Amino acid sequence: MKKILNFIISIIFPRTCSLCGKKISFNFEKNICNECIEKLPKVEGLICHKCSLPLPDGGATCSDCKSNKDIYFENLKSPYIYSLQMKKLIKKLKYSRKTFLAKDLSAKLADFIITENIDKNIDVVVPVPMHWLKKWKRGYNQAELLADDVARIINKPMYNALARTKYTKPQFNLKKGQRKENLEDMFVVNKKYADIIQGKRILLIDDIATTCSTANQCAKVLKNLRCKTVVVTLARA
Repeated sequence: MKKILNFIISIIFPRTCSLCGKKISFNFEKNICNECIEKLPKVEGLICHKCSLPLPDGGATCSDCKSNKDIYFENLKSPYIYSLQMKKLIKKLKYSRKTFLAKDLSAKLADFIITENIDKNIDVVVPVPMHWLKKWKRGYNQAELLADDVARIINKPMYNALARTKYTKPQFNLKKGQRKENLEDMFVVNKKYADIIQGKRILLIDDIATTCSTANQCAKVLKNLRCKTVVVTLARA
């Protein structure tokens, strides 16, 4: 009966791929077709071992990680490059209320985490937090949606263990130095979860890593509780 109902709905409201716009079969569970998923550029080849920045000229680490002693996360990994296609998907997820995309994207993120054996070395999943006012305006935190699904797939607990203390300008409009200044004293540990996560190995989840400033500031706060933080983002700029 459910299949018949879905078939009727698909005729009235045909489903299309969120990237290419092609019609998707009514019994296809994803919102992005397999062809588009396979075409998404991946982070591979020569990359920084610390932050996964692509390194066209080779080397173990990028110049920033080599010179910066104030990096608080163990490492940062991402399955995809922040390409035009990925930017389109993340923009739809964040700003167009296409929350159904979180399920598709988190599944690929979980696959990556399992393939990289990251799930075997963490205790708790934590999303990068959003200020409560921004979350209220948007209706959700996209990092939390991704983290919740990932935690369920890899069978780990997920806690909103961090909170933002300031409502700030969007990071993408700022230069690297401004990003760091914008994030100073931005994050605090949610007291409700402080004892639970103390000394734990944290998997921090976010949608994009650009300068890695946000992830690093989160890891800095978690380090005060003797936590070790591995960061995984959907895309790496």
